[in-house]
Amino acid sequence: MPAFAQQTNTPDPQLREQLLAFVTKYEEAINNGDAVAAAVFFAEDGILVNDTGPVYGQKAIEKYYAGVFENVHFSNYIITVDQNFPQIIGKADDEAWSTGEWSSTVRGQDLGPVEKKGYWSVIDTREGDARKIRMLTWNMTPAPPSPAQTVDPEVRQQIEAVSMKFVEAYNKYDATALAALFTEDAVEVRNWPADQHGGTASGREAIEKRFAADFAFNPGKMVNEIVQEYAVGNDICAIANISVGGALVGTWKNQAATFYVRDADTWKIRMVYANLPSSHRELKPLTPVQE
Repeated sequence: MPAFAQQTNTPDPQLREQLLAFVTKYEEAINNGDAVAAAVFFAEDGILVNDTGPVYGQKAIEKYYAGVFENVHFSNYIITVDQNFPQIIGKADDEAWSTGEWSSTVRGQDLGPVEKKGYWSVIDTREGDARKIRMLTWNMTPAPPSPAQTVDPEVRQQIEAVSMKFVEAYNKYDATALAALFTEDAVEVRNWPADQHGGTASGREAIEKRFAADFAFNPGKMVNEIVQEYAVGNDICAIANISVGGALVGTWKNQAATFYVRDADTWKIRMVYANLPSSHRELKPLTPVQE
């Protein structure tokens, strides 16, 4: 309780004024891309800790900033200091600590402009009439998920309903019902050899023939578990883990990416890419497919 009370005390106005002036000059150095000016704010044995790890010593910190500024330009770099800081942690006012937030517009050769922000904490020390950073730690707040990538719960239910129809038709060995879930120009791509019913099938008719051949060759039962869904423009991409167990060739476990498109009041499959890792296939010896 005493420690907590100390942290929430109102800081000394003079010390806070010094910190805010310090912050203003540091902001200027970052906005100007001046590595020398930015490093001067650190003590000789100062430490900078960021999302890539610690940098030890003023000279190394200067080199770090120089590398950053070669690739990235910061503008509108703004630092805010939490209202209860700085707080004294050393004797008299020789050491203090503070926390706050930062934000900036960031541009690079293949970046931005994008808005970045995060949090920081600092321990500073007095050196003569100036204050120097003994240790600065900062992070970057992850960007929230893009609204364009989220799937509406109602749409998610509709997609999962189509997926259930797919599994039901497959487990009834109904190639016609399966094909009806695809668009006329749909494509189904499998990454295993054509002589094992892999490769590319283009168009609803070809897809129906492929499934019919599957059922004639190796009738089995499917389990399909959707693990992720994304909005891609107006389409929906669903990632699923699939397992098919058949009497002839054993168990096939694959992952599939399925793209669904809106068709009137339902959804149709436009493209499926099925990936079969070799480690997920437990096959019995194959015999040639009889057409």
